[in-house]
Amino acid sequence: MVQINGVMCNALTFYDKDFKIIEDVNSLLIRHILTNDANSILLFGSTGDGNLFSNKIEEKIKLVNLVSEITEGKIPTLIRLYSDDEESILEEIGNLSKRFEDLEFMISPPISRKISEDNIKSYFESILGSINPKRQILLYNNPLQCAGNNIDPDVLKTLIKFPSLMGLNDSFYNIKNCKSYAQLINEDFSFFCGLEEHFQDFFQLIPLNQRKNTGIVSSLSNLVNSCSKLYFYALEDNLLELIQLQDQINDIRSNIFDIKKDEAKEKNGLKYAFLHLYKDLISNTNEEFKFINSKLQAEIEPISLEKIMAEVNYLLHNKQIYQLYPIGKKYIYQFHEIIKIFSKIGVLVQQGKVKKITGPYSADINTIYKVKFENNQLVFRFRTNRFFQFENLIKEKVLYPFLDNTIKSDDPNLREKIKTIINTKTGSYIFHKEKPPIIPAYNLIYFDETREIIPFIFSVQEYIRGKPLFQLINNYIDEGKNLDAKKFQIIFSTLGDYLGRLHEIKFDHYFKSILDIGKKHKDSYSEFFQHELESELQEAKKNDINFGDEIKRYFKEKQALIEDEDEFVLLHNGFNSQNVIVKEDRGILNLNGIIDFDNWCVGSRAQDFIKIDYLILKPLNILSYDNAFYKAYSKYYDIDKDFKKKIEIYKLLWLLKEFNFESELRRKYTKPEIQRSSSESLENYLFEIKAIIRNIFQ
Repeated sequence: MVQINGVMCNALTFYDKDFKIIEDVNSLLIRHILTNDANSILLFGSTGDGNLFSNKIEEKIKLVNLVSEITEGKIPTLIRLYSDDEESILEEIGNLSKRFEDLEFMISPPISRKISEDNIKSYFESILGSINPKRQILLYNNPLQCAGNNIDPDVLKTLIKFPSLMGLNDSFYNIKNCKSYAQLINEDFSFFCGLEEHFQDFFQLIPLNQRKNTGIVSSLSNLVNSCSKLYFYALEDNLLELIQLQDQINDIRSNIFDIKKDEAKEKNGLKYAFLHLYKDLISNTNEEFKFINSKLQAEIEPISLEKIMAEVNYLLHNKQIYQLYPIGKKYIYQFHEIIKIFSKIGVLVQQGKVKKITGPYSADINTIYKVKFENNQLVFRFRTNRFFQFENLIKEKVLYPFLDNTIKSDDPNLREKIKTIINTKTGSYIFHKEKPPIIPAYNLIYFDETREIIPFIFSVQEYIRGKPLFQLINNYIDEGKNLDAKKFQIIFSTLGDYLGRLHEIKFDHYFKSILDIGKKHKDSYSEFFQHELESELQEAKKNDINFGDEIKRYFKEKQALIEDEDEFVLLHNGFNSQNVIVKEDRGILNLNGIIDFDNWCVGSRAQDFIKIDYLILKPLNILSYDNAFYKAYSKYYDIDKDFKKKIEIYKLLWLLKEFNFESELRRKYTKPEIQRSSSESLENYLFEIKAIIRNIFQ
């Protein structure tokens, strides 16, 4: 029989309004508990709302199954049982024991009826004498929660003869009793303290040579690692550290549990803290998450919500919380695992020790983390979207030689050079000062497409300081500041210049894929465009667009402009204010970099005007921005009426694609929030489509 000792986490339980276990959130919680060094897990205890699940056997089974899959038996799992009669307790032990060979149990005296000391003894004798001796039972003594029923030390002495009795979890309200319980400690009988405010006092009652046979039951271990550290120092008999850690624990309790309702204050504070910790991982569009979060926000005072969030951030910074790092939905890593994985990559080792990891940041294609090293700050991008068409390729490695003129688009050996780059699966691309890129782009510190050290292709790039241009503009709008200022006109002029520079990289014909660059076979651009159009029109018909004939007529009238396309350039294909990083310093705006080249391609230069026009220039409707942008670009190419018509043609095709994509999303996801968001987007796309084909506002 394996002894249970150390830190037992009194685990939270996340459930929906129908008291159904929320598997993804509980799964994350259990992994987090393990990461923060708990030695065992107690399910459905007081912190886990066990009283609400006393008759919900299927939900109990679901959670125990989940925990078993995650822990793989590496640490003990216990479940608290609630009842007033031994028959019910024995029945539940029997049912759960048949399913879970390694599950242990915590039981208390009757919880709602007061019985005599002799009856408490008989109650436990009946249970302990009726179960398989291999099954371990931990008794729980808390008179305040159990109708005043107290397990007297003399009663406990008589129960030790039962081989199933492995220990006692005591509420530590009666010091005299605790001293008596402590005399019973041995290798087969563990003694636990369940009162977090007095962990230090508890260990000072226990002889040093017996502390290895003791433990503490902690709710805070749902969040922090402080209790595990305290147990370590108790074994070391380091009194100074014990006192300091107890003070830390008391401070954390004060900041996490300090809410208006005394009832369930631990559960509410801890749940909100945990959800805040993993807010970027647990989707806000998740209905179950929103139910929990809104319920907690209603029950916790606003000032306490702020305190909890601030406390979580503080604890993270001081390494009192070990955070999990998910990459995609399936793979979740601990900090030390991340360090180990990348420790063999020389260029990363040169950055010094890892000081801080922030993220994950949500993105359509990648899972992104910002990592602060001793010597640098880098961005890690893991390609976790398996449906992305270039999932096997870090596209910057092909792009960057064009940006610094290492490779020229008219190079006679272009195809061979592109093939060599594509076949290079690991490496880096650092721009040199004497040969900078034509637009400010981040250095590619490292890339790996092998999936050998992690199940995804990934890249590590230089961090560009600043914020996206759209974010800065929104801040100005919120604060009522003047947007029609010279500094913004300069930024848009610079953007026009950068786009013009990018489009100076010209190819002698169109390439459907960047993997084909340099091939002699020529793809027909007009055929490609026509195929794309037909495909989107067919899809739009399924999505109830009832004016498809109008759209066809519009394209037919403008067909000659597409057929006349004879110049193809390098496109960013996502050129908009979200991918423009700016930094404001003493009133001066600096454009520090262009990011996100995941969609770069070869095509018609008019395509690169779609997003900056639709997403920023048109909504802002500030003429000086338009003039600055187009005037700067005009140094490289004459923008006439036909060119502006081309922009509208490509914009219409893009709007059709977005409309079809949003319609598919709406069908796939039925949650009200997604439905509302999709409806708004669909209405906007329809309005813009009609405005183009019916020549509205032109």
